[in-house]
Amino acid sequence: MKTIHTPSRRTALKLFGVGAAGLAAPMLIRPRPAWADTGVLNITTYDKFLPADFLDKFQKDTGIEVRVRLTDDQGKQYNLLTAEGATPSTDICTVAGHRYSQFISSNLLMPLDTGKIANWKNLNTAYQEAPWARVDGNLWGLPILAGYEGLARNVDYVKDAPSWEVMFDPEFKGLTSYTISDFMTITMQYLGYDGDFVSYADSPDLAQKATNEARDFLIKHKDMVRKYYDAGSEVQQMFINEDIYLAQSWSGPIAKLIMDGHPIQLSVPKEGTFGFCYTLNIVNNAPNAENAYKLLNAVLETPEVGAAMTRQSGYSSTISGVADLLDEREKLALTLSQEETDRIVFFSSVNREMKNEMIDRATAEVKAA
Repeated sequence: MKTIHTPSRRTALKLFGVGAAGLAAPMLIRPRPAWADTGVLNITTYDKFLPADFLDKFQKDTGIEVRVRLTDDQGKQYNLLTAEGATPSTDICTVAGHRYSQFISSNLLMPLDTGKIANWKNLNTAYQEAPWARVDGNLWGLPILAGYEGLARNVDYVKDAPSWEVMFDPEFKGLTSYTISDFMTITMQYLGYDGDFVSYADSPDLAQKATNEARDFLIKHKDMVRKYYDAGSEVQQMFINEDIYLAQSWSGPIAKLIMDGHPIQLSVPKEGTFGFCYTLNIVNNAPNAENAYKLLNAVLETPEVGAAMTRQSGYSSTISGVADLLDEREKLALTLSQEETDRIVFFSSVNREMKNEMIDRATAEVKAA
């Protein structure tokens, strides 16, 4: 399995920071057969998101020539689509859910008509009508891959962890670690507040009160922490060295430890957590929109496609039935139970400016305390 890197809160939209360097030149997966009906499909996506075998079969089955352009950044996709305006060169782009408002407000995406996707029922129910995916009354993309923050633990020393409360248990003093900015929002959830700030759009005073309480709680329990970390490699090494037994972590770094055989597990405690989701979106004025719908339907046709996507990318699949196709170690590393999946609050694009400002300030105050 490929090494998986961790994001910062601000760069969750390009989690793990991998992919092609910039927007690469369009790449033909395979020329369409001579007998095929005329048709092309241009896709901008991240490296390893759409398996070559899947695209190869799609071309054979439909006669549609698929051209893939790789990206490693949401901003680059946004800038390209903005520059092209009403004559886009891309039919499908890959957007993180919490960036929806930027793309939608700039009229760059087409609302999704799920009636044209016969296999929509094969999408996990947690994603079919997710609040973060519906803007202005419309759905805007097909969720394909998800990442989330979880409670990581060394099962040799921590047998069970149903609540985030274990991170503040004196038994594990000096044996925990987290990224302050990420764990700040989880602590808000733990204390009963809205860590994604969606409900605080018109209530800055309440948002500040909630943030301050989480800040003060983390300062009070600062002696629990072995080290605040920034990079996924740091939390991996601390677990390997047994410097820590517990941590808040993004799923990617922990999945790598599990796949390498370390006694680590990742779970979503009862208070919930936060995650992000990448979606395939049809570009507004896409020249080949009907072909785009055909591809979205094909992605959902069988769980084998989702299994291949999650193995390649290291992200969790959104397609039902994928877990049944993975071995036991892959299941531990790359899947959650339905109950845990339903506890994930996926980052919204609502009120992010207030959230970033307050969390950044509180993070600095925890560090300085």
